[in-house]
Amino acid sequence: MTTSTATTKTEPAWLEAARRPRWTPEVAEQVVRAWEEEGGTQSAFMRKHGLPRERLRFWTRRREGKEGTRTAMSFVPVEVTPAERREAGREQGEAVRVEVGGVRVRVEVGASQELVERVLRAVKAVQGC
Repeated sequence: MTTSTATTKTEPAWLEAARRPRWTPEVAEQVVRAWEEEGGTQSAFMRKHGLPRERLRFWTRRREGKEGTRTAMSFVPVEVTPAERREAGREQGEAVRVEVGGVRVRVEVGASQELVERVLRAVKAVQGC
């Protein structure tokens, strides 16, 4: 007589809650942590556990602050001058040029950090970087 021993595969505690239509932030954190611990791609992890891949993508982006945290855009003062006038009026001192998605921004000496951040955020939002 042969006896077969049935092995019971135990699922992680978070998996049942993750199969529900909506995740709470606590469940999302557990799933994201489990994926990070396991390693590999999001697709492979979600396929292995029978979960929608886009949900993990949403929660990882949200955790990183990329979803739902858009800052309001506002206008910033800009002066456009011909190249020869810019060269003639250039002062000696530090200046930084930043290029974002083909848009060049020159930061002159004395520009406030807040102004530079606003300009770069606005450029980034428009460019979709």
